[in-house]
Amino acid sequence: MRIEETFTVDAAPDSVWSFFADFDRVAACVPGVTRVERLGPARHRVVAAQKVGFISATFELTTELADQEPLRFMEFVSEGKSVAGAVGNLRSRDRVDFESVAGGGTLVRLTSEVAVGGMLGALGQRAIAAKSREITAQFATSLRTALHDSSGGTR
Repeated sequence: MRIEETFTVDAAPDSVWSFFADFDRVAACVPGVTRVERLGPARHRVVAAQKVGFISATFELTTELADQEPLRFMEFVSEGKSVAGAVGNLRSRDRVDFESVAGGGTLVRLTSEVAVGGMLGALGQRAIAAKSREITAQFATSLRTALHDSSGGTR
């Protein structure tokens, strides 16, 4: 399943890129992430809990930076399985594109190719896409706050 989401932040692309280059800072903005463990320079173990409809699950994922072009995009691959709650597995390839917008802000485009198996996969694409929109909106709000706080309230 392919999911695309976009949002803008009131920060220059180089500031947004620098923020995304720090995996721990980005993970702190993702709803449901409870733990991040560094496995290597571009590889992390992430534990995240989510609830879709009446089904909840906690996943342990290995996430790795697969490709990047500074100030333009980053690509990550993730794979894992549930460790609590609904039984399932997850694979994704996620691309984050950064684009300048008028006034000095940045358009952030998230594109994911996601495969979900088990009980969560049985929920269907519509339910998973709706949850993705919700998570992206919460992530965007947290990212804006973190960028604002790290810049001392200025761009």
